[in-house]
Amino acid sequence: MTGLFLVASCSEDLLEPYNPGSLTQDEALTNVSDLTLMVNGAYANMNSRSESEFVSIFTDEVGIGFANGGQGLSAEWIFQMIPNSNLPTAIWTQSYASLARANRVILYADKVTVGTGTGETETDRKKALAQAYALRAYNHLRILAYFSTNPKDDSALAGILSTRIYAYDEPGQQRTTNGEFYKLIFEDLDKSIDLYNQIGAGLSAADKLQANKFFAMGLKARAYAYRGDYPNALIWANNVIAQSGAVLATKAQYRNTFFTDTDVTEVLFKLKRNAISNSQGYNLHNAWCSVRPRLTGSPIYEVGRSLHNRLNPSNLDPATLSTTVADVRANVLIAPSSILAANYVNTQDYRNDDIIVINKHGGVATGATTPAVTSSNGFNNDIKIMRLSEMYLIRAEALVAANNRPGAAAAIKVIRDARYGSAQILPTYATATDAWAAILNERRLEFAFEGYRFLDLKRLGTLANVGIDRDAADYSSASANFPAANPVNLPLNSYKWALPIPQAEINANPNITQNPGY
Repeated sequence: MTGLFLVASCSEDLLEPYNPGSLTQDEALTNVSDLTLMVNGAYANMNSRSESEFVSIFTDEVGIGFANGGQGLSAEWIFQMIPNSNLPTAIWTQSYASLARANRVILYADKVTVGTGTGETETDRKKALAQAYALRAYNHLRILAYFSTNPKDDSALAGILSTRIYAYDEPGQQRTTNGEFYKLIFEDLDKSIDLYNQIGAGLSAADKLQANKFFAMGLKARAYAYRGDYPNALIWANNVIAQSGAVLATKAQYRNTFFTDTDVTEVLFKLKRNAISNSQGYNLHNAWCSVRPRLTGSPIYEVGRSLHNRLNPSNLDPATLSTTVADVRANVLIAPSSILAANYVNTQDYRNDDIIVINKHGGVATGATTPAVTSSNGFNNDIKIMRLSEMYLIRAEALVAANNRPGAAAAIKVIRDARYGSAQILPTYATATDAWAAILNERRLEFAFEGYRFLDLKRLGTLANVGIDRDAADYSSASANFPAANPVNLPLNSYKWALPIPQAEINANPNITQNPGY
């Protein structure tokens, strides 16, 4: 098949939710409920932990776990990035498989039979179509952000624009510019928002499991920020904050957002996980530990020392962080069962004396009985695609760009007030560089292990004069000696900040252009 990963869209791919080999495309998509099934298939293609996992290892969120058996040590952890690497392959294949399904919904939305029964009404049709447009925009933005050499340059190449269904034997497609990508992204998001306005849209707990109106609005803010169009980014971030009805979580709610998924106060959109996902090894916590997120859970990767020190600079006992450190993110990121070396810099066995277990997904505030257990087919954390805190941080970016540093400080303070559970001192920034660095640091704490760090450094690192931040103990101590993992090996001007087009796509598509350096 030419352009294998792009296409993922020949008729066989369509039929997975139905009966393989027995239905044609026209026969499969005849009713509104068929559109809904196809939208669900688009979500399924996005429902992977690979982005959060790889980004955390490739940047500066993790250190090597004491139970690590070699995972990542010859690849991601030492900044190895080639066309066969896991992250570019996962981003490319998952995004285009999701786009294939979204495009079918968009194509057939006007052809299906509308009825009056449950799930078959005109409202149901418009809702499926609104989700498809939002998902098409999301996946195109994801491709652009990772594979473009510069998301702020409209003339730079992004990926392959996927706007229709491709025949299995159609010649491979060429890459398209960022400008063309952004044009379609904003058109799709406007269509999604308009459809939601027609049928009425809220943000209930059920709505948050779908690509809802306020996710589409937030995605406009995210896309404008990626593009460097901060006046529009500010408009849409403010719209979400003012209109969605969502509020930032309290400290208790924030814990439950990540430990048990029982709170969605500040969630704008998340992908639902289930027991099957858990049993297949796709659960979030299992990206960093073999058994469960606790000391005896066989951690493969741990919280990197530099990240830990941002939240627990006094090296307080992790078992007490729920009460001794005001910022709830310390307790959410650092498992209470962790052990800290009193003088980790000089300990003779850093890897075994200083064990900082990642707590965020399925962890626990105190004790060691975590909801997440790999061997169980029960609890499995949902993947948070967008939370309200991102809108405040986009607001901060836009205000710094507008030379309004006090306004940016106020936006950051809103988040800190919520995470600390009390009013915090309004920060001040002497220069724009200081303000960008503060935003980048806040995003680091807020979105750790959620897959943001790579793109945040790519977008903001130069503005903030901040690059990969790993503690030397994690790569140059006696028991954790990995010289290639030194951050100097991934400077901000490295070609690796634009991911390579996957090798399988290169092999199958003679018209594709590889990124520089690969």
